[in-house]
Amino acid sequence: MRYVKVSQDEFASVRKLYESVMAYACHGLFFREGQATADGIAKEVERGEDPMAGARRVLIARGWVEDVQFARGEASVRGSIEVSLGSESETCHRLRGIITRLFEVQTRGKVRVTEVECESTGGTQCVFRAEVA
Repeated sequence: MRYVKVSQDEFASVRKLYESVMAYACHGLFFREGQATADGIAKEVERGEDPMAGARRVLIARGWVEDVQFARGEASVRGSIEVSLGSESETCHRLRGIITRLFEVQTRGKVRVTEVECESTGGTQCVFRAEVA
């Protein structure tokens, strides 16, 4: 398996490029990209390892987050690669997709995840809340 490194500035540039062409419709694409990424992350969780603890380990190792804490129906993230300080709205669309899929794997059902706080808009962390769909 090969990985590439993408800087936080590059992530922000790509987001801005897509928004300039597709407006906010691209956020759905970023979300779906995150879901696909989560499928790969789930495969890296070791047999017998708690799925969310394993996902936390992989997310940190891959550089998606500096830290993530999963609680019942919530994920709190510090240092998301998608943070773009000074933004007017949430920017962690891929991460929301990743977290959505991880909660779906855990609950074995459809989940709707909303980012209720974002470092990009001045929050101290990014907070995602999950509801069973």
